[in-house]
Amino acid sequence: MAGLKTYRAKRRFDVTAEPKGKITRKSGHAYVIQKHAARRLHYDLRLELDGVMKSWAVTRGPSLVAGEKRLAVQVEDHPLAYNSFEGTIPRGEYGGGTVMVWDRGNWKPQEDAHKGLKKGHLSFVLNGKKLHGLWHLVRMHRRRGETHDNWLLIKADDEAARRTGDQDILDEATRSAKTGRTLEEIAAGQGKTARPTGTSAKTRTAAATARRIAKSTTTRQRAAGTAQPPPHKRRARSGEKVIVEGITLSHPDRLYWDAVKVTKQDLAAYYRDVWTWMAPHVVGRPISLVRCPDGIGGTCFFQKHAAAGIATDHLHLIPEKDDKIISIDDLAGLISLVQAGVLEIHTRGSTAIDRDNADRLVFDLDPGPGTDWSDVVAAARAVRKKLTALKLKSFLKTSGGKGLHVVVPVAPTPWARAKTFAQRIASSMAAESPELYVATATKSKRNNRIFIDYLRNSHDATTVAPFSTRARLGAAVSTPIGWSELGKLKGADDYTLRNLPARLKRLRRDPWSGIGRIKQKLPSTI
Repeated sequence: MAGLKTYRAKRRFDVTAEPKGKITRKSGHAYVIQKHAARRLHYDLRLELDGVMKSWAVTRGPSLVAGEKRLAVQVEDHPLAYNSFEGTIPRGEYGGGTVMVWDRGNWKPQEDAHKGLKKGHLSFVLNGKKLHGLWHLVRMHRRRGETHDNWLLIKADDEAARRTGDQDILDEATRSAKTGRTLEEIAAGQGKTARPTGTSAKTRTAAATARRIAKSTTTRQRAAGTAQPPPHKRRARSGEKVIVEGITLSHPDRLYWDAVKVTKQDLAAYYRDVWTWMAPHVVGRPISLVRCPDGIGGTCFFQKHAAAGIATDHLHLIPEKDDKIISIDDLAGLISLVQAGVLEIHTRGSTAIDRDNADRLVFDLDPGPGTDWSDVVAAARAVRKKLTALKLKSFLKTSGGKGLHVVVPVAPTPWARAKTFAQRIASSMAAESPELYVATATKSKRNNRIFIDYLRNSHDATTVAPFSTRARLGAAVSTPIGWSELGKLKGADDYTLRNLPARLKRLRRDPWSGIGRIKQKLPSTI
């Protein structure tokens, strides 16, 4: 994508005020992010290299939450002169809409930038007016039919990072780093501009269009909960369509959980509320689905692959075994699954780009007949004690059903070895306390015992994702909790779609903070 040939071919410089530019010979490390209200609002990340600005369209903008992945589509190189461009691109032209210099400064690669781009992992430090610290760009495998490389923009965990639940930098910093103007003011031509855009009818029309885009963006932000009540307090009328994250929800009033009056629209609102917490645990992972198109009172079925009934425009489809498995890159992908009647999201213990190696192990503690909640709690603590003795840190979440999940983040480990390790843990506990635990799935052996299910630790196996709802009565949610909270729980279904958002607002710290950075090596013996 070197040079400016593609950039120039897409633009008519007698119409647009964008600079034609040139490749510069001097070496620099300029950095800029431009907020771009085109057909869809996005943020363009640009890094100077070899006399041009390497460019990525970050669909949802950068996130300061460490580990949160944001889709970044690599686009054509731009000239350095583009760094100061702020104004309106006429309607009908390529990228028509308003452009703001949202942030600017310099960047420093952590290694040779050319090698990083070639291998698909570029680490760099930003020193801008708004963004700072260490960042990563990670290239994803190109899907069939794609013409651009998709990358993930990820904030590293450092002093410049924020925690899940902190204010979004995109909501906090809304003015230009160059002129201090808002997007609306730029669209209206108010204040200082980098270059006159003229007063032609076409440009005036483009400005009006950009103002409408900016206004609709503000409206979407309010609808997302920044100013107006959440959607479940603004019930859609029968037959009305609702748009969430660009996804049209047909029949938004359809009841997915009849007994507690939770609708399709409520489910979309819930996922929008918890997305910043959920995204690090689902984005970039193969997922499986439990679909109940008519709610939990109708037919439900498990689905691993893309099939009829699911629109794939916002999904990431990955070829595997003559079929295509599913992954999501952003909230729009998740909302499209809500539209398709997906009530449960299950994830593999691996990433989509390294499916042959586990990076998370799960011990699913399933209570058999004759056991109660206290037995499940005791089992979770026993698993943790066993892991701690091996110097392995573990995390905990409710299943949203009857049991608990003990999760162990590990360095990429071949599945055969990962499963063998998990099996040995389960078998040793069953051998030491046969009256309490069983490590086989045979139902006749599970009476009065907790089944320590290690079988989820294999290549294709999945476990319900953190923050996913369950297709069960009450709209319970699989919820990450701290080990110190375990004694306060009354059951694995304590947290639901209705009460979990309030819990997250009260939390001072994410119970799973740092899980994505922990790369533990499994011991050879236990």
